Amino acid sequence: MAKVILITGASAGIGREMALQFARRGDHVIATARRLDRLETLAQEAASLAGKIIPVEADVLNPADLQKAVDAADAQFGRLDIVIANAGLGQRGAIVDSAWEDVEAVLRINVEGALHTIRAAVPLLRKSGGGHIVMISSVLSLATGPYCAVYSAAKATINALARGLRVELRADHIWVTNVLLGQTHSEFAQVRRGQAGRVASKLPTMSAEYAASQIVRATDQRRRTITLRLIDRLIMWMGIFVPWISDRVLERFYKPH
Repeated sequence: MAKVILITGASAGIGREMALQFARRGDHVIATARRLDRLETLAQEAASLAGKIIPVEADVLNPADLQKAVDAADAQFGRLDIVIANAGLGQRGAIVDSAWEDVEAVLRINVEGALHTIRAAVPLLRKSGGGHIVMISSVLSLATGPYCAVYSAAKATINALARGLRVELRADHIWVTNVLLGQTHSEFAQVRRGQAGRVASKLPTMSAEYAASQIVRATDQRRRTITLRLIDRLIMWMGIFVPWISDRVLERFYKPH
């Protein structure tokens, strides 16, 4: 049976690729983002695919927008099976010297946006008999470095939320998977607050298509946490077990020029 998926941040990058990959396999997607024109283009691109993509303009900082997206899933399909809290924003700069509006935007979009998404979606997941929540975190949540600490802190909060939700929603048959992403080739680096652009140019970058395929595959499994590449696991382990080395390495990558 076709599944119904809600994806935030679906107008570009990994979110867009996930929407297309779900539709190709016959699932139906409620695709949300602030840029409705891009979502409508995405829906047109998927018109010949087995599944539908329903565009819904939504800002993850507005709970009413997220409720509108959930209501669209209920009205169109009468259920919701998977929620992917994908919308996110990066930031590069010193904690003390960065513009406060950049710091606030990163914390709100990554944390508050995920919370609004989940709080809106869980009632329909419960009504549907259960489902799957996918949280999008980062290897930097466990390998925190200087000049990326605000973003790392936001994603560390996602780790904590995923762990708590997994226990709180177990009785509702709702599973929670936390994805620790590494460096991906997408618009993410270009729209990062502070100093934009790719940071670790010597590290391999995975494509948005590859990252999306691995996340889509993970929705068919009950995995607590997934890390997509060996290099990302190494970065994560370095941050946990040899943090003094991790700090020096990441300082070279993230220090603004």
